[in-house]
Amino acid sequence: MRRGKVEPIIWSGLDIGSRKISLIVTETDPLSQEAQVIAIGSSRSRGISRGEVRNGDLVVESIRKAVDEVEKAYDLNVRDTFLSIGPSSAFSFVMGHKFSLREEGEPERTVTGKDIKDILKEVLKAARESTQDLLLHAIPLTFSVDSGSSMKDPTGLLGSELAVEVLFIGLAEEEVRKSISCAEKAGLNVLGVVHKSIASAFGSLSEEEIEGGAVVVDIGAGTSTVTYAREGLVRGMAVFPVGGDLVTQDVAELLSIPASKAEYLKREVSLSEAPEDLHDELEFEMGGEPFVVTVRNVLDIVSPRIEEIFFRFIVPKIEEFECEGSLQTIVFSGGVAESPGFIDLASESFEIPVRLGVPVKESSLPLHARGCEFSSTVGIANYLLETRDYPENLLKPGSLGLGIAWGLERTGEIMVSNHKKGEAEIKRSEGKSQMARFFDALKNAFKELF
Repeated sequence: MRRGKVEPIIWSGLDIGSRKISLIVTETDPLSQEAQVIAIGSSRSRGISRGEVRNGDLVVESIRKAVDEVEKAYDLNVRDTFLSIGPSSAFSFVMGHKFSLREEGEPERTVTGKDIKDILKEVLKAARESTQDLLLHAIPLTFSVDSGSSMKDPTGLLGSELAVEVLFIGLAEEEVRKSISCAEKAGLNVLGVVHKSIASAFGSLSEEEIEGGAVVVDIGAGTSTVTYAREGLVRGMAVFPVGGDLVTQDVAELLSIPASKAEYLKREVSLSEAPEDLHDELEFEMGGEPFVVTVRNVLDIVSPRIEEIFFRFIVPKIEEFECEGSLQTIVFSGGVAESPGFIDLASESFEIPVRLGVPVKESSLPLHARGCEFSSTVGIANYLLETRDYPENLLKPGSLGLGIAWGLERTGEIMVSNHKKGEAEIKRSEGKSQMARFFDALKNAFKELF
């Protein structure tokens, strides 16, 4: 009997930033498991400050514009999506836990898969009880037996006690709610949430860099994230409420010009301007009259703020991560990183190689989406593929019963494409709204293990 055609799986990711909102759509062949980007669209973000939703109606409008761009340009009908958000309320912590492998008087025994699940169940429960916020990511970092060497998989080792360390990343529940609400009002169904620091790492770093040790710094408009990865795992992150908008704001206030003009001037100067170019004039029309300012005037405003962001917030965090283990590469992404002269400043500050971040496998992307500002957008898709290919590294739906760190119903399927204009839908139960089910499941995710 002839088999019917197996339809590809459509994945969608929505990256919500302070300056830009972008949507990525990928298609995965269910047989070969190969994935390719089939669409990317973006719009100017409005209603968001420092990664937080301030005006929901404007955010909804911005999301709708990005979705419309993709649907019209690529003849798609996008409904289901995963969110990448980066509010400054994000936090992370590492929690350790020990688990006895035997009762007193009994002999040592080998570690089993059930032991690993049991110890993770206990540490996840403890983490959930330690905070009122939402824990979105839980990454087992290391295991050890009887205080021995750290390892990824202790299965089969003989011992009396099993220990684990897990990295947790969470967000204030209200910020997650507001972001999901905006996406739903724009006509999308939110299947899960990933923090922008994680998306930036998987969108900017190669497999070799994630394995060997690298830091990715994403300096956005409203916030900056610093993420450390080594031995195939994200091992630490930090979020700071500073970004390119502060630079624009300084220029606008000190020169008494609109933010749009300040943004233009900010991008026209280089942090490494030659002395002979400092007296060059930059001119534009404002209120029907010419406005003239020298390169030096602008640079005297831009340089101190960028240096403050860099040396006060970013450098100390990178140095902290460097002390934790091998660090071979530092990658910078985001709008500020593209500022003329910024990478030169960064390269002079570290002995470790520094490069400008661009999306992984950028040659496969549309030309307009190959800049570093799209790295976190591409990272959503890469992270979803990572959870599929390496479930032992990342707790995800179906792994240890953590059905909803990604917001998926435990009984649901990820996405089932009906190919009505490429539409991707999820099988869902009747009753509660998508958001209500999302939060019910997310709150219980660390309690209902198996």
